[in-house]
Amino acid sequence: MGIPRLTGHLDPYSVPLLLRHQAFASSQDVVDASTSLTPIIVDGPALASHIYFDGFLPVHKRPTRQARLELSLKGLVKTYNLFPGGFSVGAVSPHTPSPSWNPDQLFHSPLPLSSFHRHLPAPPFLVPAVLDGLAESRYSSITDVVPAEADVYCALAAFKLGGTILTSDSDLLVFDLGPKASVVFFNTLSISTLDSDSAAGSILKANTFKTAELAQKFQLPNLHRLTYEVKTDPTLSFSDALRRTKTPVAHPVNFRAFVEEYALPSSSSSSSYAATPITSIDSKPAFLDPRLSELIFQLRSSPSQAAKEIIVYLPLFLDDPTRSSSWAVSACIRHTTYSFLTCHLSPNSVIAETSRQGYRILSTGIPPVSDPNLQHLLPLLKASQQNFPTLHPSLSFRVFALAYIHQWHIEHDKTPPSRASVLRALTGQATTQHHLAWEAIHLNAQVEGVLYALRMLRQSLHYLGDVAAAAGDGLAGLLEDHLPDLMDGLCSSWEEVRGLVVEAGEGLDVGCAMDFILNIEDEPTTNEGHEREEADGEQEEIAAEWQRPKKRKSGRSSKVLKSKAPPSAPKARNLYELLGSRPED
Repeated sequence: MGIPRLTGHLDPYSVPLLLRHQAFASSQDVVDASTSLTPIIVDGPALASHIYFDGFLPVHKRPTRQARLELSLKGLVKTYNLFPGGFSVGAVSPHTPSPSWNPDQLFHSPLPLSSFHRHLPAPPFLVPAVLDGLAESRYSSITDVVPAEADVYCALAAFKLGGTILTSDSDLLVFDLGPKASVVFFNTLSISTLDSDSAAGSILKANTFKTAELAQKFQLPNLHRLTYEVKTDPTLSFSDALRRTKTPVAHPVNFRAFVEEYALPSSSSSSSYAATPITSIDSKPAFLDPRLSELIFQLRSSPSQAAKEIIVYLPLFLDDPTRSSSWAVSACIRHTTYSFLTCHLSPNSVIAETSRQGYRILSTGIPPVSDPNLQHLLPLLKASQQNFPTLHPSLSFRVFALAYIHQWHIEHDKTPPSRASVLRALTGQATTQHHLAWEAIHLNAQVEGVLYALRMLRQSLHYLGDVAAAAGDGLAGLLEDHLPDLMDGLCSSWEEVRGLVVEAGEGLDVGCAMDFILNIEDEPTTNEGHEREEADGEQEEIAAEWQRPKKRKSGRSSKVLKSKAPPSAPKARNLYELLGSRPED
């Protein structure tokens, strides 16, 4: 996760590197200035011969992960304090085309961040979205979610291939990469043309760090001791850190532990990296979500490898920090996922979630669930799809998410989101005032949380089905029977998500969808008349722009939303009971 000041210390010793490209036609177009092929290993997505993603982070990284979540929370609170009343936004149309984009824009120096953007939490689902994009690209065959930190696999591939690692993590400078490997940081990349002849293509410039040459220059066997001194005392000048490498190490035990952390698997007797990446058994490149892969890796590890308590780290949403976390609404769906996985992979494991709780980052243990309540999810999922059969599946799931959120608030005696916020979340359009309130932001985060929880459940059931099929277990067929009705239409690709409103929304009957979501008779009566009159005006304006067909009744029974979870069944002992039936003998 990086060593502070290390890159700055070594930057004067980097070597310029030129990479020629032709409109990024293929991974084979990356060549150095002498036109010889250069393997590119990427710690994350980019032009590459290998692309690796973290699939599991070791236990000793937990304090760092906790600290990063707390730092993100501070940024969220600062953002709220700067804009407590929300934000002014421009008018948005569902037919607004996506902005044009050129790959060259990746390599221009970024503009200074505004006070608003500077403190925002990182996009919570950026890595899963990029991974989905890669799964559908020409890079799918060289992309892996690995059962460890990705930088170890990057280092090992570079050591074997003699390639260049593209990364933003200074930890890659610590590894002994061998004489033919080097490291390039993303922030050193820039692009320019060779000359006025456009046929000559463009040149991608970068600064490269050749670790073997640096060690030789400093008269060291490798960079282990130098990077250890910098990490131990970030206040040291580079000359002082280099001077310390010529003296006996002050704390030999700590130094040995540091070296062991950066040892390549082939040279470490204690490293235990799996031979294959964590992907769905028979469906590569349908990669598992990185958070789910981390959970599965821990559950299927032997007792000596697994942590005493398995922790799932939930990223921060951009939501209202004065309210409960947006993750709260989708907790039941996530806990259902945990129940399926623990019952099948590791019944004795205890799972805890680390997430925002108020103004703190806390871990909460998840109690064993005897009934995952799949049957409680199915009626609403089916109703949302059956009542809107012409909608793109991704939009029908958005309708489901909003209805699920409304139902959750009613069942927990909380005030549900306003009609105006629901309308905006459904259509993606600003209100006539062009004002984005924190209520609307919070609701959007809750929608994302519900959809992400469904994604986790879907991938988990597919994974368990693959495992059961490989073992000849009848559970596989039972899971497949539920999956089509449950969420096979849930979009998982970034292309579908990008077109969610612009492309798929044209057939949406806004009035019917609002009736379905709000289940009118469930709404509280406080200020109902004024709010409904205002929302109905906005609804008519937006519906005209969506060019909806003549309004039709949804035909959905209100009993679907009003029904409560079925009474708790006796404690289930296996997955067949969790699903509510057993396969025929």
